[in-house]
Amino acid sequence: MNQEQLFFSILRAVLWGTPAEVPADTDWQGMLNLAARQKCLHAFSVWLKAHRIATPFDKQLTPTMFMVLQRQARLNQLAISVIELLSQHDISATLIKGYSLSGLYPDPDTRDFGDVDIYVGEKDYERAAEIVTAAYPDAHWHSGTEGGIHYILVIDENLDRVVELHRVTMEFHDKKADALYQAFTLRHLNHSTTLDIYGKAVAVPSAAYNALYVFMHAWHHFESTGVGFRQLGDWALCLKLAHEQSTLEEWQTLTQEIEQILTALHMRTAWQTFGHILVNQLQLPVEAFPLYTTDYQDCANRLLRQLLRDGHGGRPIKGDCCLMKRFGWERPKKNRLLQKGYTACRLLFEAWQMAKFFPDLAWHELIVTIKNIA
Repeated sequence: MNQEQLFFSILRAVLWGTPAEVPADTDWQGMLNLAARQKCLHAFSVWLKAHRIATPFDKQLTPTMFMVLQRQARLNQLAISVIELLSQHDISATLIKGYSLSGLYPDPDTRDFGDVDIYVGEKDYERAAEIVTAAYPDAHWHSGTEGGIHYILVIDENLDRVVELHRVTMEFHDKKADALYQAFTLRHLNHSTTLDIYGKAVAVPSAAYNALYVFMHAWHHFESTGVGFRQLGDWALCLKLAHEQSTLEEWQTLTQEIEQILTALHMRTAWQTFGHILVNQLQLPVEAFPLYTTDYQDCANRLLRQLLRDGHGGRPIKGDCCLMKRFGWERPKKNRLLQKGYTACRLLFEAWQMAKFFPDLAWHELIVTIKNIA
């Protein structure tokens, strides 16, 4: 068993609770480096400790693991406090993203998370931001609207307690596709389930909603700096649960909704390519993946190699554009001509990166972005 095979064997054990055999001659330095690159190091640490599997790095892993668990306990209390605060002002709040997904794991402690993400919706967004900001006047730092998607409040300077209030869960440049997605959000978040936190029932998205949303969030990371298998594992868990909870008619309806949105975004091929990896590497049942096909097997194998190489947030910038490098890959602030030149170079570079796997999607996104800028 090589390093990558062992990585996926342990990851499947974390996701599904299946057994995994760990060879005595495991290269733990390489294995743990791979797990860290994929944002799975905490999950692997918890799993190894639970199964009493020793490594040469236990002295470093164990304190870090407990520090993460302590931080998550603080975030638990923060989530309850903020959601109750909003409830007192008649604002409905739904816990989204990583925090809400931890309950899907056989051992919830294996899924670490960095902040508290709360969806409040369009109507209550600005009022919620004002209420939470007023409740934490000594916050170390807080942002504006971040493009109108979320408002970030950092409660302490160690970044141990961070709240993000979301106006929308995702937003797309393509207006038709965005309208379909926002309607999908309103439909499914009205049927949220609940997660017990310290005896409090907190609203979280249904598995049916997360079947699409978690992929779109992972895609956002993939097309920017890289996505790790922690998020792809989240997606697999959501899909399996959504399939188990759905009747045949409900599953067909969900599949149609997802297909409609993906088609509008020109992302059906991307969805199916990632799906090939979920089924073949994470062993998600075929019947639990909407629109599954083996048509993109070669592309999926090439994509797998890049995912393993880059990991979460580790995609190297390999472009050879002098203008972009000159400004440290940040848009120049004062010179309008240089701003336009930088933007043009960045758009072409991103399209070229995407075209290596999904040429039709790369072309579509380039055209839509140019139209929105013009």
